[in-house]
Amino acid sequence: MRFIISVILFGVAAVMVAAGILIHSVFHPPTTTVSTLRLKDPAPIVVIDTSSLDRISATQVISIKGGATGTVYVKDADSVPVATQASSDHIVLAWGREPDVLAYIGNVSYQSVSATGQNGKLVSKTISGTETATPNPFDSDLWVEHYEADKYLSQQVTTPRGNLLVIATDGALPAPSVITVTWKMDIDRSIPTNLFYGGLALAIVGAAFYYFGWLADRRKRRHRQGRMPRAPRPPRWKPDRSALGPRRRRGRRALPFIAIGVALPLALTGCTVFPSITNDPLPTSTPSPRGVAVTAQQFDRILSNVIETLKTADEQRAENIAGTRCDGAALRFRAAQYKVNTQSKTLGIPFQIPDGEVRLLLPQKTTTWPRSVFAVIDDTAHPKNPSVAVVLTQQTPRDNYKMSYSVALEPGAKIPSVPSAETGAAVLYGETELLSVTPSQAVEHYGDLLIQGPDSAYVNSFDADSLQTQIGRDAKDKRAKDLGKTAKFAWEDVPSGDTPVVFAAAEGGALVAVTLQENEKVTPATAGAAITSSGAVKILAGVTSSMKGIEANYQYQLLFYVPALSSQEKIRLLGYSYALTAAHKLGK
Repeated sequence: MRFIISVILFGVAAVMVAAGILIHSVFHPPTTTVSTLRLKDPAPIVVIDTSSLDRISATQVISIKGGATGTVYVKDADSVPVATQASSDHIVLAWGREPDVLAYIGNVSYQSVSATGQNGKLVSKTISGTETATPNPFDSDLWVEHYEADKYLSQQVTTPRGNLLVIATDGALPAPSVITVTWKMDIDRSIPTNLFYGGLALAIVGAAFYYFGWLADRRKRRHRQGRMPRAPRPPRWKPDRSALGPRRRRGRRALPFIAIGVALPLALTGCTVFPSITNDPLPTSTPSPRGVAVTAQQFDRILSNVIETLKTADEQRAENIAGTRCDGAALRFRAAQYKVNTQSKTLGIPFQIPDGEVRLLLPQKTTTWPRSVFAVIDDTAHPKNPSVAVVLTQQTPRDNYKMSYSVALEPGAKIPSVPSAETGAAVLYGETELLSVTPSQAVEHYGDLLIQGPDSAYVNSFDADSLQTQIGRDAKDKRAKDLGKTAKFAWEDVPSGDTPVVFAAAEGGALVAVTLQENEKVTPATAGAAITSSGAVKILAGVTSSMKGIEANYQYQLLFYVPALSSQEKIRLLGYSYALTAAHKLGK
């Protein structure tokens, strides 16, 4: 009976394994679906709706053949656009959130591509516009990710819903005309896998039945034969079996039959089918936060570009290069420092942004422009150096982010609780009255505190900080005393023309980035005396001495935490940076 059961199990196992192999190979659905689109007259921009691609499969390989020739308009010396023939093999592939992509395209004509039907056939339609070109899309900070190549580009993408793919040459020439999408299909391999392993399990059970059946039959034969007395035999010589290896047992004669029963299903699997039965893991994508200025991935790339650009600008002392990534006080600081550093290698060292870890990222929650982002960066290469806080702003969809504020944080600065990078924070514009003081009042009151010290009406409104120690009332009095009676000092602290940037905190209050300008006038104390300048003041003023006096303009980038309107907390200075931005002699 056991032999019959084992034969049945072996047969069923062989059928199950063979069925699993056939389903996996012969009757297996295709692992990819391919669709190619050839555009006859492509626009400068091609946009692909990722939601239509994801309907076929969430993972696609986009293959693009480049090469475009067309008419572009280049401005001559008089800024008059002149038609010029141009060609390029360059290919740009990028993706971003749908509102951002459409805002970047603006009124430029583009072609919208989507996948239709069960097989993902690519179709396109032209959206007409009044503009003929965009800036080079590859240089844009707007994209979550982007790629470039010459002549041919193939890239696997796994984009979350609500995003658009952008394909272009350079934004002015026609986009690449041949686009192929290859979908990686998510095939359910559970049925052939279960059949395969189920067949193996049955084969093992069948082998067990066969072995126990053979063992039981052998015992029965021995019992039927009984035991007969043996005739006496003369002693005979026996070889030393220790030299011949271990003695075999008769029971092992059944092993070949068991091996055949187990090996039969394995042999049917072939040599290469088994490894391919397992599922290949598909890459996953992180959903893009909706309604925030940048994602963490975006910001890392933007910050890296800012650091590299400023590094080049600092090496060449090129204000025009710095101007591509700096604005406001941050640009004025560098422009003045480049001028000073040209004449003195030890003076005018620009403020450096560390290429370290982004400890805190706080993008603005918005879908419009301008949009800003706040971040705190740790100097991982030099842990003893202070962390740096930056504010970057993008004015329009086609502009890149520019750094408007950069400050070194105070030792032990306590950043208030802020929303997560996925949620984003509101940016409060104008003279908001949701805080204990408005942004303009905060900088005015702090300027009064720097000059008046303990006599200031706002001395109890601010916590103590290191900047008050460096340039506050006591420091100013000491400087005037060191010069004796030969000169007179006068200071005036006023807000600059820079727009404050205010990020709302999570539990009330806000981070406020502002610029304070301090005008320092030094005049002779007696008639006929002269004021002598030195260092950076001498370089920027362009004079060694003046009978009328000299004025130096210092600017301070300040980062405050201003509590909410009903809070009893004091205003805290979280960080600052400063530089001499201008100097000139007084009078004619």
